[in-house]
Order: sequence, then C-alpha cells, then structure tokens
Amino acid sequence: MKQFTAALFLSALLAACTAAPPTPQQAWERAAAESGVTGLSVTARGDGGLNVTGRLNGNAFALRVPNNWNRSSVLFAHGYVTPRAGATEPTPDPARDESLGLLSAAYSQGYLAANTAYAKIGYAVKEGMEANKALRDFLVKAGSTRNYVTGASMGGNITVGLIERYPADFAGALAVCGVTPGWASEMRYLIDFRVVYDALTRGTPYALPGNGDALTPSAAYTQDAVNRSVGGLFGAASQGDRTALAIIGQVARVTGAAADPISFITPLAVTVDGLTDLLNTMKGIGYSNVGKVYTGSLNDAALNAGAQRITATPESAAYLNANYTATGKFDAKLLTVHNLSDPLVPSLLVPEFAGVVKAAGNSARLVQQFVDAKPVNLADLKNSGPAHCYFTPEQMATAWNELRGWVEQGVRPLDGVNITNAR
Repeated sequence: MKQFTAALFLSALLAACTAAPPTPQQAWERAAAESGVTGLSVTARGDGGLNVTGRLNGNAFALRVPNNWNRSSVLFAHGYVTPRAGATEPTPDPARDESLGLLSAAYSQGYLAANTAYAKIGYAVKEGMEANKALRDFLVKAGSTRNYVTGASMGGNITVGLIERYPADFAGALAVCGVTPGWASEMRYLIDFRVVYDALTRGTPYALPGNGDALTPSAAYTQDAVNRSVGGLFGAASQGDRTALAIIGQVARVTGAAADPISFITPLAVTVDGLTDLLNTMKGIGYSNVGKVYTGSLNDAALNAGAQRITATPESAAYLNANYTATGKFDAKLLTVHNLSDPLVPSLLVPEFAGVVKAAGNSARLVQQFVDAKPVNLADLKNSGPAHCYFTPEQMATAWNELRGWVEQGVRPLDGVNITNAR
C-alpha cells in the first residue's frame, strides 16, 4: 500500500513538473477573473509585447506589456477633463501615449505602462484615486512586483493622494505640472484670481459677465467673453493706456500670476464649463475667502471692500480637503517637475508643497525640479506661452530616468534644478 501511494505521489509530481506554464493570455485571464475585470482583451503588439484592455469597476483601462517585462509597472494618472456638454471620459488607448512620452520611455525599458479612465469627468480626484488604486492591485495579481505612479496636473494631486493613503503600494512617484499641495490650493488660486479680477475691472470696459458673482453659472460667461475681456485689457495696455496697465499690474501682484494674456485667460476660463461640476461634486465650492486680506493693489482697502466674499459650507470644505489635501507623509520617493510659469497650476504651489513635506519631517523623500516656461508670443496667442504642462518627451524621459535611478540605484536627483536641456 505504501509503495502504491508513493507511486501515485511520484506520478503527480512528475505531471506537475511537466505541465506547461500558463500562456500570457491565460495569466491575464486569471488575474482578470480574480479582480473582477470585464471585457478583457489581450492582443499582440507589433513589437512582441501585448495590449491588454478591459474595464475594472466599470472604468476602461489600457496596458502596454513589453515582451521583456521586468515585472515593474508605471501607472499614469491623467488630469482634468473639461466637463463640456456631451463630453465623456476618454477611453485609454494602448496605441497612444497621453503622458507626454513618459509611459513610452518606461515601456521601452521593459516596464509595463498603464492608464485608466475615471468614473466621472471634471473634478475627479476621488474617482482618480479609486481607479488607479484598483488598477495597481490588478497589476499585482498579474505579477507586478514593483509599482510606480505618475500623473499630470490633477493627476499630480491623485499621485500625491495615492502615495500618502497607500504607502506600501508604490516605490516611486512622479508628478508633473501637478496640484501637489492639494486641490484646495488650486481652488484658492482660481477663486482668488476671479474675485480680484472682477473687483479691479468693475466699471471698466473689461468687466466680465457676472462681475461680482463668481459662483452663479451664467450663459453669458463664455470663452469668447473671457477672451474679449482680457484681450481688450492687454490690447489697450499695448497702446499705453494707463488704466489698463494699472489693472494688469495690480492683478499680477495680488494673485501672483504672470502679467501676460494667457496667464489671465486660463484661470478665468476654467470655470466656463467646469463651475457647475465643481459645485455639484463638492455640494458647494469648498473654499472661503471670508476674512482674507488681499494686498498688492494701488488701493488695498478698496480692493478688499469690493472683492466678493465666498463662504464654504462645512460639507464642501470637508470634501475638498479629503480629495485631496497633502499631509506630506509618504514613504515613496517623489519627484515633481513644474514649468517655471504655468497659467493654471502656478509655480507658487511648489514652495507651498515643500513646506508641507518639511513640516512632516519628510523632505528627504521629495525632489522638486523645473522646466522653462513656453515663451510668450503676443503676435500669436494660440501658440503663445506660458502653457500648462509644457514638457517635451525628452524632459519627461529625463524625469522618469531620474526617478528610476533614485528608487532602484539609490541615486537621489538634484533638488531645485532646471532640466529643460537635460538628456
């Protein structure tokens, strides 16, 4: 009987040893089944790798899996998608690279490149964190042993939120043009800019529709209206109009914005299509400027008396803080890259985030670098700078390689340097 049992055991062992390993298709199908993925598609790429797509918790995702996958993965969290009428969340496409070349650089080195849609468009930090966390967990089930998270703009805020909430999940993180200190900081900048601009242009030809009421959606408040207001202001200034020149200088000093048309148009235009979404998502605006003293104008007393005061409901403030205000407490190595001038996510957020991280005693895990702004071209505003998230694929590859070297070889990048011309 013992001999028979031993024979059966040996036979089973030999069968197990000679069983064929699962194919890549089978491996992804198994991980998908364990994760609740629907609509899984695994197709061959021309370079020998795989395109893997499907839906996870209802969100479309796309993966590029290199033939020589090193079992490390790079997730890219996309930024804000303007909630225009009829707009839908873009479906990730493994044939495209929406990361300014960052994912392509990583893929070429053997890293799996991944991105996902979110459950909503517009202000979607909460949904972005949920979607990317679920995708990361799916990749782990598929065999990923080291994971990076990267993101641009709102995706930079999502990136910070993920490494703070899930400190064991990501080895490294890269946030470019990111809202790193928190969405509350971005709302502060946008609302302050609008109320200051309204107060300083009131009674002039440059006043915007709804002047003095920044929180009531108005059909008259359009991109064209913003362009006319700012364009008229800078046009008059270019002709030496002292009133226009004075308004521009005051708005720039009070808000910290660069004194160029794009830096004025961009923060004013964000709420053309996004105000209703912001109000609905937060159940209010989340930010309050009650008691705030604005300084830098020619008459600060008049400015503060004329600036609209906005009160945040406790519910909206709590939502804004939770989605997501940085604590500075994270274990991953975090590299951030910002344009020296960005009309939407201003560079003044860079030292603000550094202060948060320093207060948490965590500065050793943060490196902040910079890239030159796109030049201003008043003769061609459509192609003028500064521009939000203005990076070249070479700059993104440089940033990625610095993060990779920091995580995998322990070589900490230089802090505070300009990598515009790095290779």
